[in-house]
Amino acid sequence: MKLFAEFIFETETAETIYRALLPELEDSFSERSEIGLSFKDTNKLILSVKAEDVVSLRSALNTWFRLIQIAQEVLETTSEASC
Repeated sequence: MKLFAEFIFETETAETIYRALLPELEDSFSERSEIGLSFKDTNKLILSVKAEDVVSLRSALNTWFRLIQIAQEVLETTSEASC
């Protein structure tokens, strides 16, 4: 893989988001990119993406940013509903 990007999301819900998205790693979104997702400390979700080209990198990042955003929004919605 030629390109690499890594992002660290600091949030109180990092572990929950990690567990929710872990099954998504089993699906191969693209043959031109590899995704890594890990959980560190108590509040860090780490997303790493390796890709063959810029188009693959952009596509993978857009997909995973959106998945993380959706998971966070669902957690916020369910948290508000339980109050």
